[in-house]
Amino acid sequence: MRNYTIYSIVLFAVLMLAACHPEKNNPKQTVKHDVAVTILLPDTTFSGISDAVLTVKNINLNTSQTFSTANRVDDTTLVYNIRLEEGFYDFTFSQEVLLNRLEVKLKTYCRNVSITETCDVPAMRTTIVYPTKDFVIAEVYFSGSITPEGKQYNGDKYFVLYNNSDSVLYADGLVLVESEYMTVRKEDVTPDMMDSAMTIDAIYRVGGNGKQHPVAPGKTFLIVDNAIDHRTINSNSFDLSQADVEWYDESTNAYVTDIDNPEVENMEKIYCYTLTIWVPHNQGHKAFAIGRIPAEQYLQDYFFKYDYQLVTDAGTFDMSSTAYLFPNEWIIDAVNTAPATTYQWQVTADYIDAGYTYVADYGQDKTRYGKSVRRKQYMDDRGVKRLQDTNNSTEDFLTAQQADPYYFHD
Repeated sequence: MRNYTIYSIVLFAVLMLAACHPEKNNPKQTVKHDVAVTILLPDTTFSGISDAVLTVKNINLNTSQTFSTANRVDDTTLVYNIRLEEGFYDFTFSQEVLLNRLEVKLKTYCRNVSITETCDVPAMRTTIVYPTKDFVIAEVYFSGSITPEGKQYNGDKYFVLYNNSDSVLYADGLVLVESEYMTVRKEDVTPDMMDSAMTIDAIYRVGGNGKQHPVAPGKTFLIVDNAIDHRTINSNSFDLSQADVEWYDESTNAYVTDIDNPEVENMEKIYCYTLTIWVPHNQGHKAFAIGRIPAEQYLQDYFFKYDYQLVTDAGTFDMSSTAYLFPNEWIIDAVNTAPATTYQWQVTADYIDAGYTYVADYGQDKTRYGKSVRRKQYMDDRGVKRLQDTNNSTEDFLTAQQADPYYFHD
């Protein structure tokens, strides 16, 4: 009886230890689910769609995998039947195809999808991305520079546009716009117009009679804040006195004024949120775009009032604001910018720009000064220099470490 009692006590102790450490006896199993990803193609005839690739990124683990086997349901629908672990995923579909002998891309995105037992991945409708036959944004220098005394200098900011086509283009009538929304602060906006228009807070237009500003293929058009030789003020800056145009603001504050070079044409200021001078944020924080306005009464017809929630440490507040809408169909090119660690969301539709670029790793990163965001170059099949334009700034632009401003080397 005594031996049986001792045996019972030992067995009970072993069972209790096992109960205290259940993970040793029941290791967590990886849970996977069958997922159907539907790709909706445009209603037209393509060549080369059979080997289309779906890229799936696990946000939690920062890993990616690709799938190239899809079921062709009909002429406009592909379905990928895949198996994924539970978690959050980004889905990207991109495929080069031939449309009437022209090479185009089909692209679509679906972000931050939770994969669970009952999940559904929304059907992804593709957009046709045509080869660039217009201007692209080649470079944006928004960070400004530092004086020898260590002070921030803002007057030397600029935008470089590039003729990425095979023929002469005219910059007459081009507009430069800045987004109203900030890429570093996501807002729940009502109504949400992003799929159809960019919400903007500044818009400046190049003048001309239609053929006053010719730009040859492979050449640039320089838009600056102040068209002066900045080296006379700050030896760490550069000469922008030969700019094509400058944006100039008549300030209502006598202590905050702009500099006007009468030898360089001023852009037409259609609208800007500030009553002083427009200076792009030196960390980015915004998206910029170029385009053209076909409307005669822009300010009258595209005024936009919206509501949003402001989330602060003190609480959440219902807010409202006003801006202007710039229809996506008017946009030629766009780029989202933000510090790498504070970026939160795209403030353009994905098919306009599906990524972002940066000059700073974090908001107060002092290495950002004197850096620009510059578009990557490549040689096409004929040996002609082109600027990469996939409508994804993360892929299309050099990192800050690679992108010294062009005018440091001019």
